Order: sequence, then C-alpha cells, then structure tokens
Amino acid sequence: MSLAQRLRQLPWRGSVLLGLWLLTGIFVVRGNEVAALRVCGRLVRLPNGQPDLKPSGLYFSWPYPIARVDRVNLSEVRTLTVGGLENDAFSNNEFLRAVDASRQSQFLSGDKNVLHVTLKVQYRVSRESVDRWLFESVAPEPRLQVLSGAVLADVVLRCGVDFVHTLGHNEIRQETLKRLRALAERDRLGVEIEDVTLAGVAPPLRVKSEFLDVMNARADRETYINRARAYAEQRQADSSALSRKTLDEAESFRQQAIEQARAEAESFDRLVAQLKQDATSSGRSYAAVRKLALDRLTIEATANAMNRIGAKHVLSSNETVDLTLQPRAPSSVPNVTVAPVSPTPFERRVDPVPTPVPGSSSQ
Repeated sequence: MSLAQRLRQLPWRGSVLLGLWLLTGIFVVRGNEVAALRVCGRLVRLPNGQPDLKPSGLYFSWPYPIARVDRVNLSEVRTLTVGGLENDAFSNNEFLRAVDASRQSQFLSGDKNVLHVTLKVQYRVSRESVDRWLFESVAPEPRLQVLSGAVLADVVLRCGVDFVHTLGHNEIRQETLKRLRALAERDRLGVEIEDVTLAGVAPPLRVKSEFLDVMNARADRETYINRARAYAEQRQADSSALSRKTLDEAESFRQQAIEQARAEAESFDRLVAQLKQDATSSGRSYAAVRKLALDRLTIEATANAMNRIGAKHVLSSNETVDLTLQPRAPSSVPNVTVAPVSPTPFERRVDPVPTPVPGSSSQ
C-alpha cells in the first residue's frame, strides 16, 4: 500500500480510536453501590460541599484518564476481627500446635492475668464521609484494626480477670464501642461503627482446668445463694401467713369474748331487774329474794355438775358430810337442823350441827 493510500485511511482510523476512547467515559453503577466521580483528580461535589454520589444506573462522563470512577458499597456491613483464641489441637511431636501470631492475641487484665479475647467489629462506610474513606486514609481497614486492638487492650487492662472472663461482657462491649467510635471520628476514617461483639474470652490452655474449677465454684455459689434466698422468702411468707392467722384468731377471740361478756352483762341486768320486780310484787326484801334466787341457781349448777361427773361415792356410816352449798348471810330466816337418823351403809348421813350458826342451813 502506498503512502497516499495510508494517508487517506488515517482519518477514519483516528475516528474509530477517538470513538473507542470516548466510550471509556461510559460507566455503570450497580444497585448496591454508589459512585464517586473524580475529574482531573478532583472529587466532584455538590453545591453544599458533599460528594456527588451517583446512584445505580448508566452514566457518561469524561473518558479515562480524565475522569475516574470510585465505586463504594454503602449498605454493606463489614466485619473486622481482632484477636483470637489459642488452638488446643495436638500434633504428633509437640504439646501444642503452632499458632499464627497474627491470629493469636493475648490481653493482660488489671490483676495481671492473661486472657485470649476475640473482638468482632461491625462497620460500614459513611455516606457523609465517603471522601475520607477513599482519599484521606491510605489503609483505613488496617488502621481501624489497630485502633480496635488498642482500645480493647486498654479496656481489659482496667478490669479484673473475673469481670473480663464472665461477668462484664456487656460493660466491656459498651465501653469499647464508645471509645472506638470517638477514635474513628478523630482519625477521619470515614466509617460508622455499627457494633462490637466479644466473640470469645478464654484462658490459656495450661490453666484452663483451673479456670473451669473457678467457674464451677462460682456457679455452685450462685446456686446456694439462690436456694438460700428462696428458702428465706418461703420462710418469710410462711411467717407472714402465720402472723396474719394469729392476728385473725386473736381478733375473732376478742370479738367473741366481748360479745359473750356483753351477753352475760345483759343477762345479769335482766336478772337484777327481775329480782327487784319480784321483791316489789311479793312484798319481801330484795336480799331475801336474791338469796332464794342464788340458792336455786346453786342447786341447778350442782345438779348439772353431778350429771357431768357421773360417779357414785360410798360413804362410811360414821362419816359426817357437810352439804353446805354456800355461806349464808345473817337474816331473819330461822335456823334449821337435821335430826340424827340411823343410816344404812350405802346412805349418806348428816350429823346435827352442835352450835347453830345464824343464817346457815344444811341439806
């Protein structure tokens, strides 16, 4: 081909190359990503200063290398692991299998004990600070990992081994999350820390059995404490129920005693009124009427008592029996004596009173 022919073909070849070069300005943003556009090395921003992030779709801009497109997945929650647990697998010729130092992390507690702690950090790229993630930090993920390890080591160093091992996981998580968010903002990493989790806390293998003994003892102590509390609560409930029952019984007895006393008082008042009425209607003195009533009541009470006893007494023929029911006050009633009678062995005998006492009577 001659030179003239080559020169005639040069324009359309240049046009093809130019078209291909312009096609490099076409870019696609997927549905879970946003795109940050740089023109001549400067990030395209909105009028308010925020980065102009392109959502999912097809776009055309300046061709490469005038324009560069950086795609970032803002909805992805990334996980960063700090530390690790000691491997307890055995090899054939050594007590413990060698563990990669980058995956093994030992933390010193405040009471000078060593623990293996694994921390997982969940984070995502911040929409407002995507320029920091892309341009202001050379390696944001390794920097975040170093910060996480430093914060965890400082928090563990301020706590005791029991608090770190079993008791204070939630408090350690909250403190680590708060401090790590502050450090990520200070270092302008362009990330949002979603959460941190203590994935594992374990003692070294050589003292694992001792730690298990301590944990079992602590569990037994909690069991005994819970049992004692349950027993104390049961005893307290029983004592409260017993005290309420005693108070109720005492109140019931008090009401019954009051009602009984009131009834007896009313009965006595009615008896006194009846005696006064009988004394007025019969023309006798109140004392005589009262004496007759008391004798009658005494005889009735004695008869009731004898009926309840239900026993018979055999008396000797020479034995004297005093059947005086109650002492009598001096009155105008004549003295009554009982003449001696020849008793039988199964009869009761009343001997005459040697000296009659005024107001006394025998039956």
